[in-house]
Amino acid sequence: NGSQAERDTAGVLYERFLLSGPSRAGLLHADPHPGNFRITADGRLGVLDFGACALLPDGLPSAMGSLLRIAQLGDAQTVIEGLRAEGFIKPNIEVDAEQVLGYLEPFVDPARYEEFTFSRDWMRGQFTRMNDMRNPDFAVGLKLNLPPSYALIHRVWLGCIGVLCQLGATVPMRAELTRWVPDFTAAGH
Repeated sequence: NGSQAERDTAGVLYERFLLSGPSRAGLLHADPHPGNFRITADGRLGVLDFGACALLPDGLPSAMGSLLRIAQLGDAQTVIEGLRAEGFIKPNIEVDAEQVLGYLEPFVDPARYEEFTFSRDWMRGQFTRMNDMRNPDFAVGLKLNLPPSYALIHRVWLGCIGVLCQLGATVPMRAELTRWVPDFTAAGH
């Protein structure tokens, strides 16, 4: 419901809340279900449920921002090295660096733009590709590991993408990532 401008504003507030919590409070709100949020009469974001939170006293992991930045630049080999260092790729697992970069598109694609319009069609295309057993991306997903320290971050990131797609929201991705995700923007930029 609501006009496009209202949905865009709701999307920005929602994304900002989820991204900013770790640096502002040392906590990540880890239940991004849209039923836990309301837009108040005065246009603020109301949060109803803090039952699931991840303790992140140092904010979001800096590796998350640097890997996202490197991935959007297309440096597949450096991304692989970083994913290995963070535990997403176990030492005994061999993967094709370019295929991993392709697999990460739902996370990386929005970061390429000053503003990104999320849509159900975009999400459907991404997840159809990733879940098609005939597509190499499906096999890549089976080789990746989700380190426990990233489990709730992953849940929130995917949940946020899903809600933004349902809203059809256009959000200032670069500005929000630069402001709230450590090491997303290279020094001096």
